[in-house]
Amino acid sequence: MSPRALSLAVWAALGGAVVALQLLALATRRVATLSGLGHLLARVAPVRAFLLLGWMWLGWHLFAR
Repeated sequence: MSPRALSLAVWAALGGAVVALQLLALATRRVATLSGLGHLLARVAPVRAFLLLGWMWLGWHLFAR
């Protein structure tokens, strides 16, 4: 397996895990949803600043090219 294929397989597995966790959260109400986790993290000012910087970094590297 090439490194590119391995990388894509890992990203696909992570994406599938996120989708499965979201569906589990919506079905059982025992696990926090992604939006609930985002609201929880955004309450703390340093975490909110980190999220903003991370979003800016992602935008610069993915969308500015």
